[in-house]
Amino acid sequence: MDKEKARILINKINALYKNIDANTPGVSPLERDLMLSYLRQFYELIALSPTQQKQTELKKEPVFHDDEKKVSPVVPKSKPQEVRIEEKTVEVPPLQKEISTINQPESTEKNGSLDFLFVWQEPSNLAERLASQPISSLSLNSFSMNERLLYTNDLFHKQSAEMEEVIKMINNFTSFDQAKLFLLPLGEQYDWQKEERREAARSFINTVRRRFL
Repeated sequence: MDKEKARILINKINALYKNIDANTPGVSPLERDLMLSYLRQFYELIALSPTQQKQTELKKEPVFHDDEKKVSPVVPKSKPQEVRIEEKTVEVPPLQKEISTINQPESTEKNGSLDFLFVWQEPSNLAERLASQPISSLSLNSFSMNERLLYTNDLFHKQSAEMEEVIKMINNFTSFDQAKLFLLPLGEQYDWQKEERREAARSFINTVRRRFL
């Protein structure tokens, strides 16, 4: 079991539960779906074998290398094939579809992580400094009309009610770290890592950050 992933999921579950507990008596559909998603990921992490986790999370086609030292040993299911190389016979066992190899790590923008959207960049001009001033409360009025339209269409799949509910929930958090844990799975759900949505996502996250400055 990946303990680091388990710790992150537990933090997400705790943060969401505190928000639900603070907004009793009802539980919104968004909160329920997010909690189910966290619990499902945590269950898969602790209950599934490493092979099953790779099949569930990665779902990648096998990658084969010429260098036999990088290929995980596989018990052959059928008679080994004979490959003649420079007049020498080398036995190569059939490779199963589940085989996986160790590759160079992909960048965070390609492997699904949204951490790169939360990287703080110092303002470079007066306009950016003014747009980075603290705000005491987060609401729809914290955004201009154009921003609301942009974020609703690009970041929430035109679900304005869901965007409003998310903003209300974030406003009840006590730190930006809690807001980040809440927004990460939401961004994955709505594909904020896509090139055409990154600028809008960074702008939205920057406004959220101002709530906790």
